[in-house]
Amino acid sequence: MGSLFHRKNPLCDMGCKCPEQEQNFLLLDCSQRGISKLPTSLEFNSPLSIINFQNNRISSLAMSTFAIVDNIEELDLSLNQMTKIDNFTFTPFKSLVLLRLSHNYLSDIAPGLLDGLSNLRVLEMGHNAIQRLEKEAFQATPNLQELRLQYNPIFELPEQVFQFLPKLERLDLQDTGLVSLPSDVFMPTPHLQWISLSSNAFENVPEEALSKAPVLENLDLSGNDFTCLVRGDFRRLSRVSLLHLNNLPRLRRIEKDALAGLTSLKSFSCSYNPNLIYLDEDAFGSENSTISRVKTTPHEQLYLRQNALRTLKSPLKMESWSSLSFVDLADNPWKCDCNLRWMKQLKMETQMNIVCDSPPHLRGRPLSTVKTSELKCQDKWALTTFILTISTMVAFGLVVLAGSAVVCSRTRVGLYVRAKKQFSYAKVTPKTETVDLEWDPSADI
Repeated sequence: MGSLFHRKNPLCDMGCKCPEQEQNFLLLDCSQRGISKLPTSLEFNSPLSIINFQNNRISSLAMSTFAIVDNIEELDLSLNQMTKIDNFTFTPFKSLVLLRLSHNYLSDIAPGLLDGLSNLRVLEMGHNAIQRLEKEAFQATPNLQELRLQYNPIFELPEQVFQFLPKLERLDLQDTGLVSLPSDVFMPTPHLQWISLSSNAFENVPEEALSKAPVLENLDLSGNDFTCLVRGDFRRLSRVSLLHLNNLPRLRRIEKDALAGLTSLKSFSCSYNPNLIYLDEDAFGSENSTISRVKTTPHEQLYLRQNALRTLKSPLKMESWSSLSFVDLADNPWKCDCNLRWMKQLKMETQMNIVCDSPPHLRGRPLSTVKTSELKCQDKWALTTFILTISTMVAFGLVVLAGSAVVCSRTRVGLYVRAKKQFSYAKVTPKTETVDLEWDPSADI
C-alpha cells in the first residue's frame, strides 16, 4: 500500500510526510511545507482519514483539485492565503466530518462552496474576511453541529441564515461586528447549547433572539457595549447555566432584577469591568419580582474580579455563599467599612483575596486580617456637620472671590483679560455633545 501511495500521490514529492513501504497510516501531514498550489485530481485511499494542509501558502482551490477521497473525515486548510475556493470543490468528500478553513482571506460563503458535505459536523471559518452570509450558505450541511465564524466582518445576520442547521449545537460569532440580532434568527436551531457573542457592539442584551434557543446553556456576552443591565435582560433564559459578562468597558451598573430568570445558573463570571461600580443586592431577583419567584443566584461559582466595586450588599443569602465551590472578589477597590461586615462570614480563602483600598488606615490589608470592630462607618451626624462646615467655607470663599473679581475686572488689567478671553472664545467652534437623558447622577460614586 505504501509504495502504491507514493506512485499515485504527487504530494509525497512536495515534502508531505507519507508512509513507508507496507505502512498503513491515518494522517497525511502536509503542514508547513511551503506549498503554494495543489496538484489536480488528488486521490486518497483507505485507511487514510485525516489530511492536514495547515500553514502553507495555498491561495486558491479549483473544482478539479480533489478526485477520489473516500473515507476522509478531517481536512485542515487553515492558516493559508486562500482568497477563492471554487464551488463544488469539496463535493468528493462524502465522509467529511470536520473542515477547517480558518485564518484565510475568504470573503464569502457561496451557496455551492459546501456542496456535497452532508455529513459535516464541524465547520471552522473564523479569522477570514467574510462580509456577508447568504440565506442558502449552509443548505448543503444539514448535520452541522458546530459552526465557528469568529473574527469576520459580518456586521449583520439574515434572519433565515441558520434555517438549514436543525442540529446546530455550538455557534461562535465572536468579534463579527454585530450590533443586533434578528428576533427569530435562532428559531431553526432547537438544539443550540453554546453561543459566543463576545467582542461585538451590542448596547442591549439581545434577549428576544436568545430566548428562541430553548436549550441554551453557555452564553458569552463579554466585550460588548452595555452600560447598564436592567430588569428583565435575561428573563427568558432559564436554561443558561454559564453566563460570561467580562471585559465590558462601559458597564457601570447591574440593577435590580437584571439577572432574574436565570433559574439554572451555575457559574456567573462578571470580571475585568473597569467601570462597574454597582451591583444591586437584588440583581439576581427580588422577593416581589414578577420574573422569577426565587433568586436565581449561581449555584457553583461567582466571579467578580477586578471591577470598580467599592462596596457591595450581599446579592446572595449567606447560606448560598457557603455552598459555592469558588468565589472571586479580588482586585476591587473595596471600602472596608460597616457595609462590608457581612463579608466576614465568607470562607477564609475568599477573605484573604479581598484587600481594602480605603479608609487609609486599612489600605492594603486583606479582609481576613481586619476585625469586625474595625469595619466602621462614619457617624452620620458628624458627617453632616462636616459637610455643612465645608459648604459654609466654600460659600464664603466664593463671595470673597466674586468681590475680588468685580474689583479686578474694573482695572485696566482686568478689562484686558476679559476682552482677551472673549476674543479667544469667538475663535473656537462650539462642540456639540450628546446628552444622555437617562443618566443617573447617583451612579457617580
